[in-house]
Amino acid sequence: MNGPPDRQISPLAERLLNERGILLGTLGFAADPGSVQRHGPGSVVLFHYTRPEKVDRILSKEGGLWARLPVVNDDSQPEFDNHHLVEAFLEPLPKWTTDSPYFGNLGLEMMKAYVGNLLLRVELPEDYPGLYVADYAHTLELKHIERRGQAVLNLGYDSRTGHHACRADVNSYIHLPEYRGGHLAPNAKIVRHGEGIAVPSKYITVNPYQPLSSSDA
Repeated sequence: MNGPPDRQISPLAERLLNERGILLGTLGFAADPGSVQRHGPGSVVLFHYTRPEKVDRILSKEGGLWARLPVVNDDSQPEFDNHHLVEAFLEPLPKWTTDSPYFGNLGLEMMKAYVGNLLLRVELPEDYPGLYVADYAHTLELKHIERRGQAVLNLGYDSRTGHHACRADVNSYIHLPEYRGGHLAPNAKIVRHGEGIAVPSKYITVNPYQPLSSSDA
């Protein structure tokens, strides 16, 4: 057997690991107020942070946002086999990144460390393929344990590896146009089969307001 065996998990963990579309906000947790933003009929607006040195390539005619991150799934989620994704936000700087009732500013801490501080605006047709909203709280729970030594949600799955958190994350996917709130840390996913450009440059601009610029951070 590879890796440690599963510990006894809670009934809530059983649901999160085996059912699709569960909203933690309906289970007694305080959901983030973020919602899907629209610009005119039939279009949605997302926000993606990157590093300044990458912007010219992203905005070039042949550029765009490249899906590198694999959708970590297992046999219970075969529709995501060999799929990769780009992450984005529903708002320029979501409340859950800076002032989460559970994680404080851990989301912002991770953004500054790993993502970049230049904000791009992404406007897509509502029927653009592969648009989802997932609950990043499953990942933040593990990061909070690693960085601050404490589980705050106590969801009851095995936190020794990232497997349960990844599975619960994928199970939290809601088709983006149908999302009406309920996640603790709503995080947009733009998913495609295989690695490649998930969002062509024609849909992308530099956002006029830069929340993490040196003057605003």
